[in-house]
Amino acid sequence: KKHELDGLDLFTGFTVTHTDSSASADAFKGKTKSVGAGLYASAMFDSGAYIDLIGKYVHHDNEYTATFAGLGTRDYSTHSWYAGAEAGYRCYVTEDTWIEPQAELVYGAVSGKQFAWKDQGMNLSMKDRDYNPLIGRTGVDVGKSFSGKDWKVTARAGLGYQFDLLANGETVLRDASGEKRIKGEKDSRMLMSVGLNAEIRDNVRFGLEFEKSAFGKYNVDNAVNANFRYSF
Repeated sequence: KKHELDGLDLFTGFTVTHTDSSASADAFKGKTKSVGAGLYASAMFDSGAYIDLIGKYVHHDNEYTATFAGLGTRDYSTHSWYAGAEAGYRCYVTEDTWIEPQAELVYGAVSGKQFAWKDQGMNLSMKDRDYNPLIGRTGVDVGKSFSGKDWKVTARAGLGYQFDLLANGETVLRDASGEKRIKGEKDSRMLMSVGLNAEIRDNVRFGLEFEKSAFGKYNVDNAVNANFRYSF
């Protein structure tokens, strides 16, 4: 819903997300289907500054295959909570061309998982503990808008730096010889994105974005994000 206030437009609403993802490494490969829902608020100031706030719950259905110690393929569910804040400032170079520095902070709670199995008669177990990610991001977007009577399309490209402020959890492995703990490490990566956003009249917005990351221990090869927003 759009609220016109003195010096700013405030958008509040409900968001629903669906994500399909896959991951692989030397010891595992698999895929995750995620469904989430949350609340958001976006304040767009007349000066060009903006603040976005969001809180979201996500349920994950996972299917992963591990290549070590006979673990095999496992289907399991996890869940997570996230709260995020983003701030930026859109500075117009010309009437329809802009540059936008921005910063974001996301805090979350991610549930763990536990497996127990046998390999060649030996009892084994693996437990990923719950953890609380805290992730920061800084970056800059550049864009150009094209508009008609009751529509506007904006093309943009972005470059950013994303970094973990807290280590990502701990994995505990147990077998007949004892216990081994593998602590998660902080990571960072460069983000690159291009996208298109469209506005029709004052109440319909939708967009398409392509993103990838590089130079991190864990990277996103390719991500496609589509969104739709209706205001009343």
